Amino acid sequence: MLVSVVVPVYNREKFISVAVACLKNQICRDGQHLEFILINDGSTDRTLEIILSLGLESDSRFKIVNIENQGYGHACNLGFELSSGDYVSVFEPDDQIDNDFYSTLMDYAKKFPDADVLRYRGLLQISGNTKKTLYAWKSKITNRLLDVLSAPRIWKSHTSVFNGMYSRKFIMDNGIKFCETPLASYQDVTFMVSLYYMNPRILIIDDIKYTYVCHDGQSVKCASDRLQYVFKNWLEEKKWLSERGIADFSFFNYRMVRQYRGILKGNPDIDRDTVMRSVRRLLRNRCIRKFPPVATLRERVLWYYFSLKARRFRKAPRKNRSK
Repeated sequence: MLVSVVVPVYNREKFISVAVACLKNQICRDGQHLEFILINDGSTDRTLEIILSLGLESDSRFKIVNIENQGYGHACNLGFELSSGDYVSVFEPDDQIDNDFYSTLMDYAKKFPDADVLRYRGLLQISGNTKKTLYAWKSKITNRLLDVLSAPRIWKSHTSVFNGMYSRKFIMDNGIKFCETPLASYQDVTFMVSLYYMNPRILIIDDIKYTYVCHDGQSVKCASDRLQYVFKNWLEEKKWLSERGIADFSFFNYRMVRQYRGILKGNPDIDRDTVMRSVRRLLRNRCIRKFPPVATLRERVLWYYFSLKARRFRKAPRKNRSK
């Protein structure tokens, strides 16, 4: 069994040496194989120089691809296209994983060959000197195959596309891709939206082996400067769904509204009218009052808040709208 690990890299000179060392230390049991595809997405710092100095040419598991900067989504898609594994995975070069992260996934893939997606049940987070559990799903949903409605909780948590692996055949056969809008943040969110609508068979492993590292250089912390690109990213995802004849946009709306709410919450000085204008344009009118299948009472309140705000903005006189 071969797993292809795609590593999209852009200006990670502070992290890339540790990331490569982490990948080198990944163990493989009998019949297990790994390939690591490092996509240098036009880094302008010393990232590529450091990669080339690590002597990876002597390790047949590593492939180095250097391209002009086209964004996170394009780098991930290119890595998937270049991969030759039975499964594909994404590793963020500023994060950390246990040495048996991929071998454990392959162990379970052998036990559950029909699984399209294999994920760990939780995620750790490091922020400064603090390490905590970012989320952890209940053990009762682990070690059995699920569809998208069997365990709705997993679609509400941190998207963490990197916290597992995906059947390459399932991804390619269904045309699932990352949106490639340049400069956009949250492209992993729209990837998970596409995945949801293709209804994969999911296996959750009762363990936590991935650590998400927070730092100032992350793209999600620059989302307020990239609102137009975030909007284009969601517009691209909406087009992808429409081309496949999908009429129920409730989950799309849910994830989109939740993301914009997060942008507003994290950026109190942002122009709220600009955000609401984007929400209004993306919401399908017939779905405004329809709850997503994973909504809790608290999320329904938030859903109504954004829906009503968007509708009021649409009805407001033009002279009262910000330009």
